[in-house]
Amino acid sequence: MTESIRTRRSHRMRPRTVKIVRDLRLSSGRVLVMAIAIAVAVSGFGAILIAREALMRDSTLAYRDTNPAAATLDVPGGVDASLLEQIRTLPGVADATARQTVSTRVLVDGSWLPMRLFIVPSTDSLRIAHFDVESGEWPATSGGLFLERAATGLLDADTGDSLTLERIDGSRATVAVDGRVWDAALPPANQERTGYGFATPALVERLGYASLNDRLLITVEDASGAPSRDQARVDEVAGSVAAWLTADGHAVHEVTAPPYRHPHQNQTETVTDLLVAFALAALALAAVLVASTLGGMLAAQSRQIGIMKTVGASTGDIVRLYATMTVAVAAVATALAAVPAWFVGIGLARLVGSILNIDIISAPPGATTIALIIGSGILITLAVALSPIVRAARVTVAEALGDLEVRADSGRRIVRALSRLGGGDRSAVLATRNLLRRPRRFMATVTLLAAGGALFLAGINTSEAWTTWVDDGLSKRTYDAQLAFAQPVAVSELAAALAESDAVTDWESLVTLPASPASADGGVQVQRIYPDGGHGVFSVTAIDPDTRLVHFDVRDGHWLRAGEPGSVVLNQAAATRLGDPDLGTAVVVSVEGRTESWTLVGVIDEVAGSATAYVSTGALDDLLGGPEMATAVRVVMPDATPQAIEQLGQRLAAADLPLQSTVPTTELRTAIDQHVTVFIMVLVALALLMATIGALGLASAMTVSVIERTREFGIMKAIGARSSVVGRLVLTEGLITGVVGFLLAGALSVPATGLVSSTLGRLAFGLPLPLVISGGAVVVWLVIALLSAALASSGAAARSARLTVRESISYQ
Repeated sequence: MTESIRTRRSHRMRPRTVKIVRDLRLSSGRVLVMAIAIAVAVSGFGAILIAREALMRDSTLAYRDTNPAAATLDVPGGVDASLLEQIRTLPGVADATARQTVSTRVLVDGSWLPMRLFIVPSTDSLRIAHFDVESGEWPATSGGLFLERAATGLLDADTGDSLTLERIDGSRATVAVDGRVWDAALPPANQERTGYGFATPALVERLGYASLNDRLLITVEDASGAPSRDQARVDEVAGSVAAWLTADGHAVHEVTAPPYRHPHQNQTETVTDLLVAFALAALALAAVLVASTLGGMLAAQSRQIGIMKTVGASTGDIVRLYATMTVAVAAVATALAAVPAWFVGIGLARLVGSILNIDIISAPPGATTIALIIGSGILITLAVALSPIVRAARVTVAEALGDLEVRADSGRRIVRALSRLGGGDRSAVLATRNLLRRPRRFMATVTLLAAGGALFLAGINTSEAWTTWVDDGLSKRTYDAQLAFAQPVAVSELAAALAESDAVTDWESLVTLPASPASADGGVQVQRIYPDGGHGVFSVTAIDPDTRLVHFDVRDGHWLRAGEPGSVVLNQAAATRLGDPDLGTAVVVSVEGRTESWTLVGVIDEVAGSATAYVSTGALDDLLGGPEMATAVRVVMPDATPQAIEQLGQRLAAADLPLQSTVPTTELRTAIDQHVTVFIMVLVALALLMATIGALGLASAMTVSVIERTREFGIMKAIGARSSVVGRLVLTEGLITGVVGFLLAGALSVPATGLVSSTLGRLAFGLPLPLVISGGAVVVWLVIALLSAALASSGAAARSARLTVRESISYQ
């Protein structure tokens, strides 16, 4: 009996179901908007997920394939073959090798850049710190070198070319590039503005340095003999090896054990997480758009739903019918998004992969990623669609077959205010009344447009904040270049040499020495410095407290003061490294093998600075063998071109003051920007995606509004309204929605900008970026909002204007 009733009810429903499907086909514009919104959002979300998976997978594999040293010990006396064999037998040591690292300079287009040479004996099996030879035959021929592949672009040289390197005495040596290698454990040279090369001891001798394998590289095993990368275990074994060497008469200058991850890995993870958040926001906007569009479509079919219920359809039948249609649209849109998501995701991964200096393998995404993409496209769409579907399915027959109630009183105050502002213009008044007839839909549309605008503004504002922050930070460095000497020099000799140069108008000397945080009992802590010598470095700089060439912002306490010996000021990176000590506490570090203790008096914010502890001039004199010594000089030059800086370097070298490096302030800016440029670009691209979805939402809402009011427009025309008046009314509604969305977007963009800027700033500098609201971005978004509103409404306005009285009144 029950089955018979269901069968008869199903037969009675079938004609109305066909009618609904036909109406959906006639409403192809709205369905298309839904499909496009879902496809665009899923494409963006899927691309980010695919890129993130590829980056995390391939960067981890590439880094691990190099088998980087778990710890590196600086043994000034060198490690010969006999000592190396003894070290390999020590408890906890899985393997060991000894190499050398030399820092020099390379001449590129008239400018000197830092050059870091990794000296590998020809007998080294490359079991530790392995690199892949991409061209040439390793080991290098007598006196030649191999370039790390990321350095070829920076140095404008490759296999078969030659480079000009600086010898220890300041003279030049022409060195052949015998090949190219890939070391996935090194950051890209163009970001660090440092060249990386691999050579045998023959090159060291050509450059005048002593050939000495003073870098002991070890890997570690646990108590069971299995390889271990546990940081605590690595530190324990490295410490015991250092103690054994010291007891055996081999002094250990420094112990480094960087985290077992690429030096840029944390940066990439944090920023890709930020991008995933933006992609999720785009997905949420698309979901709101689907709900809004579907709600309008269901409202337009309320009569059909009422008739279906009259002939026996239940609420569940109607829910299942529209849910099936929604899933079908979402499935098609998700399928269409798969291809662009894949290509964009892999392209993005390869772009970001250049930051890590890794190769991205075009492997299929994992099951989790695929499930998330499909779930985002279908399940999320269905979840947000159920609310309007259930609401429409629960409508009573009387409500469904009745005429649309006009809420004349909705927003009465707003209507009156607009009337006064418009000088009695009835278009704005009528448009506002029409918008407020469906306040829930109006708010959904405005929220969609505002959210897209807020995220768009947040992306542009963050880019502007980055530029402002870096400009402001570098403006506190009023010198044009910093020149570091190959060895400490007497300030008197430096002053005499600079006095003969008309190119320098002001200068200040300073002393910078590598250091290690130490415990109160004098024990040296293991450092987290990577082999590139930049990431994880900690140093102490002795500087004139009354310096004229740097002006840092003091976050806490005060800057160094003359007549206040024994004081130290930390920049934010050094404070973080030391666990954010309180003012007045002792800062204990090991410098040149000696433990020093200073009282913390201040913490400063420094852009483009590694972890540095600042002390007053003279605090490091004992370590340099006497007073008035310098390891570097900062110069002010009216003509700070690379050629002028090079000529100054030659003058200093002629005065027996050879340089180790020259760093123009402009190079700092380039290095900083190189680290985040790609992320800023992707952030802006995702912001444009948000704006696109917001515009689609407005177009959908306006189209639905016109369809719902088809009969109303017919009545307006029947009593004398011109088609142009009807079209202008719809266009005005869209523009009002766009303006309201713009205003709300401006308000929402402030906290959104703060969140994004804070994340990016803490990642780059350990400090939040300043809150910057770009006036240009606001103007751009206003133009986009109004143009989007006009374009989104123009189609609906044209459709309403084309409707004849007969078509409008007969519309069901």
